[in-house]
Amino acid sequence: MPDIIVKPPNLKELWKLLPGLPSARRYLAGGTDIVTADNAGAEHSECWIDISGIPELLGIKETAGSVFIGSGVKIAEIAASKAARRWCPALTAAIPHFASPSLRNMATLGGNAANASPCADGVCALISEGAYVLLATKGGRRRLPLKDIFLGPKRTTLKKDELITGFEVPKRPHAGAYLKLGPRSYFGISKAAVAVAAELSGGAVKKARVALGSVAPVPLYAAKTSAWLAGRKLSAPVIEEACELVKTEVSPITDTRSEAAYRREMCGVLLGRALNSLR
Repeated sequence: MPDIIVKPPNLKELWKLLPGLPSARRYLAGGTDIVTADNAGAEHSECWIDISGIPELLGIKETAGSVFIGSGVKIAEIAASKAARRWCPALTAAIPHFASPSLRNMATLGGNAANASPCADGVCALISEGAYVLLATKGGRRRLPLKDIFLGPKRTTLKKDELITGFEVPKRPHAGAYLKLGPRSYFGISKAAVAVAAELSGGAVKKARVALGSVAPVPLYAAKTSAWLAGRKLSAPVIEEACELVKTEVSPITDTRSEAAYRREMCGVLLGRALNSLR
């Protein structure tokens, strides 16, 4: 555990506190990643800043063109949100695969993104939804595509003390799917995962976004496969070709969970199942 834990009541107080805190500091939201790392001896911060009660980071809100999901919203809360179920079908499909029920009552999407794990279920699904991440520092704010903040395992483009305040998902009618291959059906870290969000019309794909987890150094947006699907009907030959194409976009590794070649092959299998579920 760190020497200091502070809990500011709002963003204004957070920005006031920061200059007086030790430089080796980290934000703490649900704690499911950071506490696990601390227990394993891999977390060496002198200070944790508990942001779990900051009101600006909470809530799921609809605007005319988007759905805002606060970075401090618990994963379980998303499943109960009518707005999320309507406008974020790939994300809501991913939630049953996210750890365990107890962890879903603790973990947050903000922490899922800040942890920058290639196997992050929520992040993978949000990338397929075309989500933007909203970032804040004392000096200003940024909005950029979520897929663009990841540099590698546990590495992001976030600046020091930059805080993920939430995610913005464009509102558009579409279907979504999330499939995950793990050591067991649920409660396991994925060997491979595929998220698909597709706008369909008359059996044809108007626009598709395919994202994958656990098969690249970052949660991966499959740009080639997504672009290739646009304008095509979801026929068996089209799905088969998409499955072959997606295997050329991934760069899996062999580790204790799975072999690289198996992961690559299963990307095609999972994508095929996801696309067939949308027909």
